[in-house]
Amino acid sequence: MPTNREAYFEAVKLGVPKAVVDFALKEVSGFDYLELTKRFDEELGNYNSFKQAINRYLNGEMIEYVFNKTYFFSLPFYVDKSVLIPRQETEQLVLRTKQLVEEMFGQRKLNIADICCGSGAIGLSLKKELPQHSLYLSDISKEAIRVSKTNAKRLNLEAGVSFLEGDMLEPFLNSGAKLDVIVCNPPYIEDEKTIDKRTWEQEPHLALLASPDTKLYESLLVKAKEVLNDRFLITFEIGEDMEESLKVLLDKYCSTCDFFFEKDMYGKTRFLFIKHQ
Repeated sequence: MPTNREAYFEAVKLGVPKAVVDFALKEVSGFDYLELTKRFDEELGNYNSFKQAINRYLNGEMIEYVFNKTYFFSLPFYVDKSVLIPRQETEQLVLRTKQLVEEMFGQRKLNIADICCGSGAIGLSLKKELPQHSLYLSDISKEAIRVSKTNAKRLNLEAGVSFLEGDMLEPFLNSGAKLDVIVCNPPYIEDEKTIDKRTWEQEPHLALLASPDTKLYESLLVKAKEVLNDRFLITFEIGEDMEESLKVLLDKYCSTCDFFFEKDMYGKTRFLFIKHQ
């Protein structure tokens, strides 16, 4: 059997990105990155599994779907092709939402909803950080709800978490639930030609596409006050070129609110925060 080092460089020579090789080697070996570094010259016992995973990646599969696993906000999440793979920049949305919740509400117990929850990565990461609050995970996709339930159970975060199936705010309007915080990363890609080949072929189109790109933001904002308490926070992930079109919606539906946009780690306008105090 080759060593971890030999397996690593064998995959890199095949043109596999180093981040993908790191991920596969970590999952196959069972060691974290620090321990793997210490054991880099030891034999890789599961070499055949590593080689199979690399071959599947080279044949077009996303490495996270190969292992049905990704890491988000330092937590291991189950993913399959019925949900998007959470992106690293979305971790900023979790962090800023947590900060704003603490600033606005202090120790008050809240109802928080992750709408378009997909794998549940955003909402469950918030639940891990803010365990005292009640969390709703909602999605129009029955399969996404299945995945988010799986993650809540695996992460031991089921207590205080409710799951609702339906389009945007419909489940909350139907149930009469009242919310203090909404966090939402809805589909916002209008032109499928801008989506890279791997993503388009494997990730669910339902979670990617919206026409116009502001469609689901407007769907939420037009009825938001029907499900929100008087003091509320809404946090969105947005497309990098949506700021001006979203300002039009904010003027129309949120004239009494404070709002601001923020850039992601790549310098792209990626987040919208709306506060009513």
